[in-house]
Amino acid sequence: MTILQINYALTAKLTSSFPDILLCSREKDDTAPPPPYFHTELTLAELEPISTNRYAARFRFRISYVTVEGKPVATIMDEMLESLTSLEVDGRPCRASSVAWERPTGSEGETGEGYFRAEYIIQMTTDQEETDMKMKTLKQGGELK
Repeated sequence: MTILQINYALTAKLTSSFPDILLCSREKDDTAPPPPYFHTELTLAELEPISTNRYAARFRFRISYVTVEGKPVATIMDEMLESLTSLEVDGRPCRASSVAWERPTGSEGETGEGYFRAEYIIQMTTDQEETDMKMKTLKQGGELK
């Protein structure tokens, strides 16, 4: 699973769910289109070990909706949250671990009404052999089996 694949899946989902709203990405150095548009940004990509050969790949996105008069966040909020709950990534279904709409606080946010946050966790496996010593049980008397 690569960052490119998860970015592509999110782009495809937003484009199919909201065909009349343009999309631009912070990862690309594009100029912003006229509103309304979505501005996506990958804010976290990490692998977290679950066991010796299993990992959880965690991807967090920030999706800002730049509004136009007559199309505030409230008009698309429910549809947006519902459309972000699942993605198809490289032919596999992927459910979001959390999806939320957040209002910016202080100087951290944009000047708009808020942004959407979506986090996806995908379990992955590797083909590595287990090299760590397996846990053994104690026999009566303190010896290992």
